[in-house]
Amino acid sequence: MGEETYSGLPRREIDWYPKIDYELCNSCGVCVKFCHDNVYEKQGDKVIVAHPYDCLVGCESCRPRCPTGAISFPQRAELKRILRTLRKKYGCG
Repeated sequence: MGEETYSGLPRREIDWYPKIDYELCNSCGVCVKFCHDNVYEKQGDKVIVAHPYDCLVGCESCRPRCPTGAISFPQRAELKRILRTLRKKYGCG
């Protein structure tokens, strides 16, 4: 399991993790092998995002490695909005 917080903010309130488009995914497992935070797992013939909150906030390193382009993340502007809102909510920064 990853960190419980990110910069003092509850990690589970930060909607930043990969999503898989199963119409594009061929379950090759490149993402499973690449991700050092073990966000992905193979379940049978399918790759899933098993541990979304273990994904490093802001990291998209797996996305360009996907040979079929099946991995996506929220827009950076959305991440900035979420972080601003949470900093205000928790009195950080």
